[in-house]
Amino acid sequence: MTSRNSTLSKTDVRYWKSRLRKRTTDNWEAQIAFAGQRQRFPLGTPNSDAAAGKAREIYLSLHRDGWEKTLATYKPWTAKAEQRTEFPTVGEFLQQVQAVSDLKPGTFAIYARKFRRLVAGVAGIVGTKERFDYVNGGHQHWRQKVDGVRLAALTQEKIQGWKVEFLKKASGNPLLQRRAVSTVASLIRSGKALFAKGVTQHLSLRLPTPLPFDGIMAGGTGNHRYKSEINAGIVLQQANRDLRASEPELFKIVLLAIATGLRRDEIDTLTWKQIDWNRHVIRVETNEYTKAKSEGSEAEIDADPELLDFFKGEFATSQSEFVISSGIAPRPHISTYHHYRCNRLFKKVNAWLRGKGVTSRNPLHVLRKEFGSLICAQAGIFAASVALRHKNINLTRDYYVDKKHPIRLAIGQLVDLGPQKGTTEFSEAGTSAQAE
Repeated sequence: MTSRNSTLSKTDVRYWKSRLRKRTTDNWEAQIAFAGQRQRFPLGTPNSDAAAGKAREIYLSLHRDGWEKTLATYKPWTAKAEQRTEFPTVGEFLQQVQAVSDLKPGTFAIYARKFRRLVAGVAGIVGTKERFDYVNGGHQHWRQKVDGVRLAALTQEKIQGWKVEFLKKASGNPLLQRRAVSTVASLIRSGKALFAKGVTQHLSLRLPTPLPFDGIMAGGTGNHRYKSEINAGIVLQQANRDLRASEPELFKIVLLAIATGLRRDEIDTLTWKQIDWNRHVIRVETNEYTKAKSEGSEAEIDADPELLDFFKGEFATSQSEFVISSGIAPRPHISTYHHYRCNRLFKKVNAWLRGKGVTSRNPLHVLRKEFGSLICAQAGIFAASVALRHKNINLTRDYYVDKKHPIRLAIGQLVDLGPQKGTTEFSEAGTSAQAE
């Protein structure tokens, strides 16, 4: 962001570029004053040039059309809220949350998707396979129905009733019931997050009182602790045999996942310059192609010298700035979904792992969990938590680590529990004598 320059006119894009304010969503916003009134305008882009241009456009609109028309154009939810007394629809609510809240775009997209699924269940909107048709309009038709539901219809009683009915349908099968409990908890937590105080305090829409999720308990998510179903050594040997020569990029993906515990996005955007060959570390950090999952995710990962010797050989012949070569370009500007350069390669790795008996929904992530379990076996759970770059050790314990060795007290080393010498059985008299 350039420094402020008081000599620039407000009709100059450079003036607005110096007054942009970064939101936690990574998009810019600008505070614009006119005729004694001041408003914040979300600019909907992380690109400073585009944001400055839009800020200038809004300023010119204020001079040309005034506040009412400008708000109707650039903050339509504000104008609509002032024109009516009824509660907004789901679509209007989500539109404003997306525009003014500090939720990251990817996080908002997940919350909105899960919230719409819950609303559909509460409102009785049947979701056929057509709702997954993003090409012929099936999804758009289903979404319009859901977005048309008013928030006033999402009462606590209806949400609780939907929750009970959802769980009841799976009550006859313990496995299905465990999945249902996890699904319900996830959907309710996402809904609660959209109505959290940190979000609603920025909204101008009229919201019902009490809020839809007040008093609704998400419930537990069940036991999701990782249970190892692979032998890392065998998997690596099979990958060396099956993939190294014929599918070298797949082989590198398997190596990075199981030997360093990198996440899929971290593998996808890993560049050669993030590897420190001399210190034998891989730096996970925010770069021009991706943002680290969290501040705690940014760290240096100790890598085995032999592993980096292999990758140094690959670097010598690589034509790409990325460790994993792909014909697909990165798209860091996309925020509504997670774009992967190597998505086709990841799918092939998952198919190969399933062929080796990995039954998990996300086989590639199993390799990261296996990495954590192996580190735990070698150096303990605290080391595993650090290596996995978790925010706290509870996550490591509850989800990622499977014990690789029996946990038991070697009582035989403390006391001889074998038959006593010269004794074949204990008599009542002998027992009494020993007791005395």
